[in-house]
Amino acid sequence: MDTMPMLVSQFNLKPGVTAGSFETAWKAFVAELTALDLAVGSSALMSRQKDSGFDTDAPRDHRFMTLIRFSDQAQADLAWTAIETADPRIGRTHVGVLALVEDPVFTFWAG
Repeated sequence: MDTMPMLVSQFNLKPGVTAGSFETAWKAFVAELTALDLAVGSSALMSRQKDSGFDTDAPRDHRFMTLIRFSDQAQADLAWTAIETADPRIGRTHVGVLALVEDPVFTFWAG
């Protein structure tokens, strides 16, 4: 299997935070990641469709999800290091995105 690694983020927005304000912050964060070659792209903000028969994750009540795609594991590792060390080139936008969400769950998928 030869697929791009990706980070899946599921979360709720904090009270008073709109999807539009989150998307503005999200786009700024992803733009910095891609400009620094720490990611190759992302999804737009996705909203959960709990009324679908496909949705069977009852224990989690997250309303939103995003994806960040990486070219390979090495790029993902560089991005992780930048996040963990609060790299000033992305630290402000990363903190800005995190400040808008609550109950985040992050899962990393790679092929």
